[in-house]
Amino acid sequence: MSYPFSPQTDPQTDSQVPVRVKVKNPAKRRLITLINIAKQQLNIDEYVYRAMLKSCAGKDSLRAMSLGELEQVLTHFKQKGFTPYKSPSKQTATGRLSPKGGKAKVAEIDKIRAIWITMFKQNIVRDGSETALDSYVRRMSARLNITNDIAKGVDSVAWLNPEQAYKVLESLKNWHKRELLKRDQQGGAHGSK
Repeated sequence: MSYPFSPQTDPQTDSQVPVRVKVKNPAKRRLITLINIAKQQLNIDEYVYRAMLKSCAGKDSLRAMSLGELEQVLTHFKQKGFTPYKSPSKQTATGRLSPKGGKAKVAEIDKIRAIWITMFKQNIVRDGSETALDSYVRRMSARLNITNDIAKGVDSVAWLNPEQAYKVLESLKNWHKRELLKRDQQGGAHGSK
């Protein structure tokens, strides 16, 4: 269970240190957590943060605020650009996440990443991370590039050359189509009963 932090001065270093503070009301604890996340996401320093709290609710401490005051503060942070992240599913990627699209040296690499993430969201692959995609690319590129009886796989999707990227992309698209067809057939079989 996580608790929000309240700064206190460390006697040895004279600097502010977070100290765990227990908040018993789950709704209040949730709002305090969201406000602390907003502070980090918006990169607000402590002085400006306290001034914002004071202007929104008349208090500079989250613990001293009522639920209504906390909601006012959260609304204020949302107006400043805070967007709480909501996970599309309970699954989460366990490894390194893919970089933003459009930056790959080969256009097919962005397409490979997009299909991989789509397959993750459709529960076809268990891990939607770049690390898991790299493992798939390593296996597929080794399988597709057998030369002189030695399998040579590419360790990262980002390192694929255009020819390799095309082969991996086609392999991934075919896998995706097979899985979707399987689901359609299973759905049709279940629907007729």
